This record gives sequence, structure tokens and C-alpha cells, in this order.
Amino acid sequence: MIKRGTYLGGAVNAVKVAIVHEWLVNFRGSEKVLLELSRIFPDATIYVSVLDRSQLPEELAAREIRTTFLQHLPFSIPRYQAYLLLMPLAYSLLDMKEYDLIITSSHACANGVRARRGALHISYCYTPMRYAWSGYQEYYESLRSPIAKAAMTVLMAFMRFWDYHNSQKVDHYIACSRAVAERIEKYYGRSSVVIYPPVGLIPTEPIGSIKSLLPDLQREPYYLSLGRLVPYKRVDLAIKACERMQRHLVVAGNGPELERLQAESSPWIHFITAFSDEDAKALYKHCSGFIFPGEEDFGLTVVEVQRYGKPVVAYAKGGAEDTVIHGKTGILFQEQSVDALVDALIELEQSAYDVEFIRDHSTQFSPEMFHAEIRDAINMRVE
Repeated sequence: MIKRGTYLGGAVNAVKVAIVHEWLVNFRGSEKVLLELSRIFPDATIYVSVLDRSQLPEELAAREIRTTFLQHLPFSIPRYQAYLLLMPLAYSLLDMKEYDLIITSSHACANGVRARRGALHISYCYTPMRYAWSGYQEYYESLRSPIAKAAMTVLMAFMRFWDYHNSQKVDHYIACSRAVAERIEKYYGRSSVVIYPPVGLIPTEPIGSIKSLLPDLQREPYYLSLGRLVPYKRVDLAIKACERMQRHLVVAGNGPELERLQAESSPWIHFITAFSDEDAKALYKHCSGFIFPGEEDFGLTVVEVQRYGKPVVAYAKGGAEDTVIHGKTGILFQEQSVDALVDALIELEQSAYDVEFIRDHSTQFSPEMFHAEIRDAINMRVE
């Protein structure tokens, strides 16, 4: 058994630690959390279903990372989601016998690893499997073929059974937001503690100009939407609201919605499909405010922009309820509609905001805070 105090002061070499993540084929929100977990546990072995080191920052790519048999299947990296039904098997076949502590960084199948008797399994959960639980209806309705809908009904019934069964084997859950904690309780019948993800995009000077990114915008004020362009993020609402109000909106991101959104947009909307972290910093620093109309599990970008003292207009569900203080660091609107978003933007423009208060609020989501809370959470659960 793991003894109490093993992890005090960050001393993690006394036990064998494994960190199990879903897949490593890009570097987005959950991968940033994985990086911080790997810093807390510098000697841990990392496991993923499939891996593309070329997409990772050097620090993470240099770590010992082991993969499942899915790595060797055709097109497993670009089409990893096509192998979803094999992931339960892939994780169950991983040999975890040598590890005293297993931390799963999970939003799909990683909780299916088998810990040995006496080991401690802690799940840092971004959400219970979205397409099987909270997002099932949305995914189902997006399918046009009756055959596809019938297949999804059967397959997701299996995935829900498998996921619930494995959820009961986890010793302790850590949720990334209060909304996710509620889902863990609803779908798994398990309690959890909330530890917010680390936001490490710290303002540094000098920050570049946006002239090269937005040569047509010049000195005009603009709102910003930054993130992957997928349907549930509802960037279409931000576009329609800004067009109605005749406000410039910069949409920074790429994804399957890009062509449709571009085709439906007016000259008030400016798209940036490729940008660096330094570019993102410049966009954050110079924007008038950030628009976040989707429901996210947490939403790292909402905190990142607040580190620059910028207010946020966000849909009042999911992680935004934890990260935006209505009337102080931004505006929360209650309905996912263009009318509600326009009203929120008008309220924002008629209000004054304390830049330093917004910046100070964002510091509670720092990597240092995340490290301390993760260590404390583990120390409370060892014997």
C-alpha cells in the first residue's frame, strides 16, 4: 500500500507512477494539463492510445511515452477516433502491475486501465465520455442516416455499460469544474473534488503586433473568439451577433466548421486559421473582449484572456460558471441565442471593468496552484 506523506514536498520518487492519457496527436487543453501532471511527477511513465511526437512541445516529447497496439494499426494517428470501439480493449491490455499510483487524464476510455491490487487509481476527469453520456443526443441528432443512428444507439449502449463498470474501479475522482463534478455524480454515482486546470499562458513583454495577422483591421477595436471550430462551440452565434451590431470579430482557429462559417460571414468577421502562442498573446492583449458562446467542460481560453485583464462574454453553463464572475470579469448570458448574446455585448459595452481585478482573478488558475492542489488531493487519499 502507498503510505501517507509519500508525496509531500513533491517527493515522488519513492513509488512508481504512471500517467494515462487518451491520445497524444495534438497539443490542446487536456494535453496542457498532461504536461503539468508530468512536471509534478517527473519520473512517471506516460501511456496513451496513440502518439505523434511531432505535434508535442519538446519537453513532453522527450518523456518516456508508451502506446497501445492501436499505434500500429493503419491510419491510427490521423483517424484515431475511428478506433474508438477498440480503445476499451487497448487500455485493458496495458500492463500496470509495476505501478503504485496511476493517474488517468480522462475524457474517453483511459479509466479502463487495470490497476493492481493495492495501487491507487486517481482520475483527473475532463468529462464522463461525452458521446455516450451528456453529448449523446447532440451526436445522435447530427447523424442523417437511419442506419448510422441505429448503429450509434447499439454501440453507445455498450460504451455506457463499459464506462460505468470501469468508473466504479477508480479510487478517487478529480473534476476539472463544478459542471463536470455534477456529471460524475449523475452518470457514475461518484463524488469528486474540483481542481481547476492550469493556465500557463502568462503575459510577457514584449508582445508582438497584430498588424501582420490582421492587416485589414488596423487600429479598429475587435472582439475575439479563439479555439477549434466545431459545432458545439457555437462560434456562429458570435459571428451573427457581431454582424448585427456591426462590430469587428476575429475568429482565430481551424476545424470542420471553417468553410461554412467563412461562407456565411460578412466583412465584419476576420478569420485567422494558423497562429502561434505569441500570436495568441497579441490577440488577447489587443482585443476589446472575448466571446465564448459554447458550453465547455472548463475553457482554458476564457482564463487565458483574463490574464490580460480582458472581460469575457460567455454562455452561463459549464466551466464558464467557475471562471467568469458576472458583472466583474465579464457577462454571463443564459440562453444560446443571437438575441441573448447581443444583449450581453451591449451590457458589456455599457459597463466599466477593473483590469487589475480581472488579472488577479485569473491567478487562481495558475500552474503553481494546480501543482499544490494535486499534491494535496493525493496526500489526503494515501494511507
